[in-house]
Amino acid sequence: MPLLYATVASCPYRKLHPRRISQHPATPDRMGFRALWRWKSRPHGGRPRISRETRDLIRKISLANPLWGAPRIHGELKMLGVDIAQSTVAKYM
Repeated sequence: MPLLYATVASCPYRKLHPRRISQHPATPDRMGFRALWRWKSRPHGGRPRISRETRDLIRKISLANPLWGAPRIHGELKMLGVDIAQSTVAKYM
C-alpha cells in the first residue's frame, strides 16, 4: 500500500487541482472550447447539390419516355451538356 501512495503523491496532476485553475474567460480551457466550437461549426464539404432545373428535366424526360431507363436518360443529358452521374439520374427518376 505505501507504494501506491507514493505513486499518487508524486503524480503531476495533483498540481491541477480545480482550485488552482483560474476561471478567467481567457483560460486555455475556454480557448480550447472556442477552437472546438469553431471546428464543429465549420461548413462541411460534400457533393454539390443538383439544381432544381436538372431534377425537373430528369423527371420530365422520364415521364415522357417511360421505356427509357437511367442509362439512356443519362446519355441524353450528357448530349445536352449536363454533367451528372447515372446513379443520380436513377435517384431522381
